[in-house]
Amino acid sequence: MQENNDQKTSTIIDKVIMGIAAVGAVLVGRFFGFLGMGAIAIGWFVYDRTKEKLGRFIAVCAGAVSGLAVYGLAVIAILN
Repeated sequence: MQENNDQKTSTIIDKVIMGIAAVGAVLVGRFFGFLGMGAIAIGWFVYDRTKEKLGRFIAVCAGAVSGLAVYGLAVIAILN
């Protein structure tokens, strides 16, 4: 019973994080172009792959850092 409740809670949290990422992608895409949307997609991929191994908080941090790193590298490549 407890495991079923934990799984439901985990599913709800994952849906909330996915919703926040989707809204963030739309906003970033609107203000910073498609590079920002790509960075959010890569950040979501990193989050999704690491959440089971590292825990949700560390996975969110890893996804955010990787998204910012990809965006920063893309901006540097375009400006050079």
